[in-house]
Amino acid sequence: MIGAGTSFHACLAASYLFAKAGIPTKAVIASEFENLLDLVDKKTLIIAVSQSGETADVLNAVRKAKEKRAKVFAIVNVPHTSLTRESDEHILMNAGFEIGVAATKTYIAELAVFLAIYSKLLNKKINSNEIKAKILDLVSRSRREYVEKVAKLVKDKDHIFLIGRGLQYVTACEGALKIKEISYIHAEAFAGGEIRHGTIALIEKGTPCIVFVGEDNEKQILSNAEELKARGGFIIGVAEKNQKVFDIWIKTPQDGEASLIYQIIPIQLLAYQLAILKGYDPDHPRSLSKSLTIP
Repeated sequence: MIGAGTSFHACLAASYLFAKAGIPTKAVIASEFENLLDLVDKKTLIIAVSQSGETADVLNAVRKAKEKRAKVFAIVNVPHTSLTRESDEHILMNAGFEIGVAATKTYIAELAVFLAIYSKLLNKKINSNEIKAKILDLVSRSRREYVEKVAKLVKDKDHIFLIGRGLQYVTACEGALKIKEISYIHAEAFAGGEIRHGTIALIEKGTPCIVFVGEDNEKQILSNAEELKARGGFIIGVAEKNQKVFDIWIKTPQDGEASLIYQIIPIQLLAYQLAILKGYDPDHPRSLSKSLTIP
């Protein structure tokens, strides 16, 4: 599975999902794909993910894979693009035009496509109406106002750390990217167990730490949160239930793999609010473009 930026994070999420379905996969940053070409042959399936369908790194990876006679399946938002033409098969996200540079709704659409594939692999039924209802609640006015209050607490901080385990680690990665992209605050994501291996030395009194809690890893990730708090970390919990370790709680539904969607939405809103509060244009972040057509 190959992608760049946000689309790579969707690939990373899919690698966890497919592992649950018993299918070994590898999520690869598109620009690094050529370093793994020795693993590719005619029995390899490449799943290429791109919002624009014109990302140079993804197209280069697809072309190199096809030289090795691999099959290519693309997940794309924009129809009639280079990627759709160069793939053996493709599916459209149908997310509509993404106005901002930072992908938000297309990331959710990418996750939705992968969740649909995952459900087919396990012959599970997804209740799409229920998911839509929960998403609408997450973007309601009251939720936005609450996230704005959280943003006001952290807008002047220089660093934000995000942690999670399993699928929540993927959400931490995408959340950190969104915060960096449009608010220009340094944000880093870590797997919960990794903070002990160096990163915890960076935690000081008042350092914002966003902790994503999943039903499969609640005990372990809360233990990691306690470690951060013991060093002075300001703990922002993203979870179904409030916990004693949280200084601030952002409530999200817990619904197995669909939590991938539910838990990223408040962080997308947080990044947006941080940008607004700091006087930046969230749709046009500096030094970034919608589609990177130069490798």
